[in-house]
Amino acid sequence: MELRQLLALLWRRRTLMLWVFALVAGGLAALTLLCETQYVASTKVYLYHSSNKASLLSRIGLDSAAMGAASLTDAERATYEELGQTVPVMTAVIDELDLTRKRKSLQIIEFIPFVRLLIDHFLPGVLRRPMTYEELSHKSIVHLIFPRPYLNAAMMDDADILEFSSSADSIELAMAMTNTAARSFAARETAMRQAECRVLADASDKELVRARADYEKALAELGRVRQREKIVKLDSEAEKLVDRYYVLSGARDSNRLELLKAQGMLANVKAQAAKRPEFRKSGESIQRSALVDSLKLTLRDLYMDLAVAKARMTPDHPAVKEIEGKIEEAKRLIKGESLKVFGSETISTDQTFSYLNERAAEYAAQAAGYESQDAAYGTLIDAVEGQILAFPDRAAADSLLAARVNAGEVFLSNLNQLHSAAVAGQSLDLSIAHLIEPASAPGKIDDYMRPKLTLMLAVGIVLGGFLAMCAALVAAYADPAVSSAAALGSLGAMSPASLPRRPGPGRAQAFRRLRDALFPVSGVPPKLLLVTEASAGPADALETAIGLGTALARAGRSVVLVDAALTHPTLHTRMHLPLGPGLAEAVGGKVFRDAVTLPGEEPNLFVLPAGEAALTPEEADRLLDSPATAGLLDGLVRRFDAVLVIAAPVAESGDACSLARTADAVLLTVRLYVDSAPVVAEAAGQLAAAGPPPLLVVVGSPTDDATPGEVFSGLRAWLPWRRKKSG
Repeated sequence: MELRQLLALLWRRRTLMLWVFALVAGGLAALTLLCETQYVASTKVYLYHSSNKASLLSRIGLDSAAMGAASLTDAERATYEELGQTVPVMTAVIDELDLTRKRKSLQIIEFIPFVRLLIDHFLPGVLRRPMTYEELSHKSIVHLIFPRPYLNAAMMDDADILEFSSSADSIELAMAMTNTAARSFAARETAMRQAECRVLADASDKELVRARADYEKALAELGRVRQREKIVKLDSEAEKLVDRYYVLSGARDSNRLELLKAQGMLANVKAQAAKRPEFRKSGESIQRSALVDSLKLTLRDLYMDLAVAKARMTPDHPAVKEIEGKIEEAKRLIKGESLKVFGSETISTDQTFSYLNERAAEYAAQAAGYESQDAAYGTLIDAVEGQILAFPDRAAADSLLAARVNAGEVFLSNLNQLHSAAVAGQSLDLSIAHLIEPASAPGKIDDYMRPKLTLMLAVGIVLGGFLAMCAALVAAYADPAVSSAAALGSLGAMSPASLPRRPGPGRAQAFRRLRDALFPVSGVPPKLLLVTEASAGPADALETAIGLGTALARAGRSVVLVDAALTHPTLHTRMHLPLGPGLAEAVGGKVFRDAVTLPGEEPNLFVLPAGEAALTPEEADRLLDSPATAGLLDGLVRRFDAVLVIAAPVAESGDACSLARTADAVLLTVRLYVDSAPVVAEAAGQLAAAGPPPLLVVVGSPTDDATPGEVFSGLRAWLPWRRKKSG
């Protein structure tokens, strides 16, 4: 489609485009003016790892993998973003600020001008209800029409900053929401870490009792052996075995500390998940998985192989690396199975539980690895003890007990340090969140108002223009009406003729061209012409017959116009003549034909009206099908040079097809951009089957439409101030 054609199409559909544009742009403008204004605010929280806190957390074992870097990893950024939108953080904001929202029924009433001001001033608490977590944290397009308080947390793209943003019906409430959310987030994160320290302190406190008892027992037994026996010096091989025993015991004790940490963290995560009311547990504890049990046995064997391999090879040896890779793969499988177990115990999930689920699976995998290592160390230590006992009893007993005492002392010392760090962590602020930019009163409050009138007007203009153009194109595509004369060339025996609808010289010249085409200088001109239309509408068939008859009369031919639309006669009104007597009375024999043939507005132009009263369809059919009608028309043909018969629309009556049998030519008027192309095609086919192929006369053309200059001139004349100036 060329640009000129596109512009012409859009101009022709300008009324539709104007309505669509007015609805969209005006609707957005009205929505902006009528809806309650919302104010936005934001608070920024910086997340970074403090060196002092990192030292303490690394000793306790919390987030030790992330302590080496000052910035957050991608996983940590996603985790903290989800934590900022969890139920505990949002609920604390709702409870502290006592957030409420207006009911939709009240907001609909407030669309009435000035009602909102009156209600806010005299009845500020009417028709309000408490906010919920879902309402505070979720926003949709409906929020623009029915606004309510909204709070969101998101990590900034270029920094480790968590930004809390809010919207409310006042700037004070919006600022209070973000600041409260930031404090709640920091308090929540601190409480989680302190809870982990509390669980770890309780577990280490219980383990201290057993470790202290084991150490005192080994120390007492060593004292008794040395008092009772005379100890001999061991050789170098026995000393190596004792050193090996000491190393394995130390490694086992260190592993037990890590196992204690992992079990404490796992218990803390389970306790947090159990407190959530929206989750339903299937039992008191998670059922054991057969796959996890088999993987633990595999891990135990792998750790034993790793210990043996490290005793004979360097840490970088391929065999050692291969065993370590198998161990990591087994841990990954245990974590995946734990995710399935934990996830299957809930009837729904959300961001908070996803975070807890991930941590629980990670701690479960760590605990499984430490348990397998502990079992492997026990087997290896028993083997070394057997080798030591192969030496002389007194020396073996003394060396073995000394190694046990040293190992117990180291384990007890490490356990005391862990317990002290965990106890200290319960009273410290371990959060990595730091409030760096609290929400404050802005200098220019207009920039913090939503929606903004200027922005909505710009959006309305752009969106309204786009939708208006789309509506025009869709309407043109879906419109079955005839859009050009060339599209009807295959329906008539002759090329379609065009008649402009606008009065003026162009219309008169078009009728002259139609007259010359129908009545050439040479040849036999038609005497009886039938003029009809495809469907009911504006009286274009009548106007065509009158215009053609006038052109023929001015050329010196005698012409008579016959109104054969007996059910809805209109010719007499157009020619300013009485309704009857006319055709109906002449065919019925009540009057003579010449007595009811009246002179028209032009010399040589005569009119035969329909009759005194409109007939029913049955009476009209009976009258037009009678031989008397054919005889009357034959008499008119002998008297006048041209007889133009105006018939009812083809789609409404069979009169046109009946009269076409005796006609010399048929004119089918087609209204451009009005008549449906399929209806026109069907009407042309019916007329061609009854008589000669019809000549399609297209009434209307693109030039009929007003130009932009004419429209502008009309608007200027219509404006009140312009009329006053002219007066």
